[in-house]
Amino acid sequence: MINKKIIIMAGGSGGHVFPGLTIARYLIKKGWSVNWIGTKNGIESKIIPKYGIKIHYIKIKGLRNTGLKNLILSPIYILRAYYNIKKIIKNWSPDIILGLGGYVSGPGGIAAWNCRIPLILHEQNKIAGITNQWLSKISIKNMQAYPGVLRNAEVVGNPVCEKIINIPSPMNRFKNREGLLRVLVIGGSQGSSILNQILPEVSLVLKEKIIIWHQTGVKELEKTKKKYEKFQLNQYKISCFIKNISAAYQWADIIICRSGALTVSEISIVGLAAIFVPYPHKDQHQHRNAKDLESIGAAKIIDQSQFNTKLLVNLLNSLNRDTLFLMAEKAYSLGIRDSILNIFNIINNISKKT
Repeated sequence: MINKKIIIMAGGSGGHVFPGLTIARYLIKKGWSVNWIGTKNGIESKIIPKYGIKIHYIKIKGLRNTGLKNLILSPIYILRAYYNIKKIIKNWSPDIILGLGGYVSGPGGIAAWNCRIPLILHEQNKIAGITNQWLSKISIKNMQAYPGVLRNAEVVGNPVCEKIINIPSPMNRFKNREGLLRVLVIGGSQGSSILNQILPEVSLVLKEKIIIWHQTGVKELEKTKKKYEKFQLNQYKISCFIKNISAAYQWADIIICRSGALTVSEISIVGLAAIFVPYPHKDQHQHRNAKDLESIGAAKIIDQSQFNTKLLVNLLNSLNRDTLFLMAEKAYSLGIRDSILNIFNIINNISKKT
């Protein structure tokens, strides 16, 4: 049997890269050969090589918030990236090309279409990124984590790692749980200044009610640690990055976090009560990501402009473990736990037709 080959295009942020990595590792297990197209200055350059996946680096810059010089030169960057990717495609002859978003996917998608290689897309967010919006017009199959995002797209969820899928259900986790309410605080891999600023203050006011596990991000670890130490609080853990996120989810009664697409999907899959503080993007996609969980009573959304110590103290004071268990059960009801299988079946079926 000849191994099937796929190129995965994803870059720029963990929200694009980590779902792509989950798909890549599953495909490799199934005997596929995987190459990756990304950029040297994106998170993919630090992560993908660690898994033995060959990555091709393309020079390209995004058009958002860019200077005049880059705006003028952008057609040259895009054209150069297009020809470089086309060369990679012709040299390696993949059966399928999968785009997960990020600006590297733009010229890559056009190159795939021009080389007559089946292009399929996966959109992680509740609002599609510009690249996926454009490419969805020429792709042969569109997949989405949430309904109604891309045209003619199948809802498959967001792929997450097996450890998270295997976390016991809320019913099993909350059984016989006692003591202080366990609050997990995560501002993404880079941390969040507003969470780092407010949570130590909240922890001081509620020291008889809550205990905190706080991911601060690398840049603000020491500063945030000092705030906790100043208040002489006995916290569970304060770290720059939580490597074993499944252990953290399993430990927590509630999470306070941003609402990136992958985080929201993981919270639904695990079943965990949440307080979301969406990053204030112009298109408000993080707010939209969290809306379904809020609408069924599984989460609360607080806009960053309204987020303060008093508001959070009042909200946490209104919650108890019984309430948090009910919220967790509601979140669990929305989890798509077979996303990776859905995606694999689509990729596999398309490859059989090529």
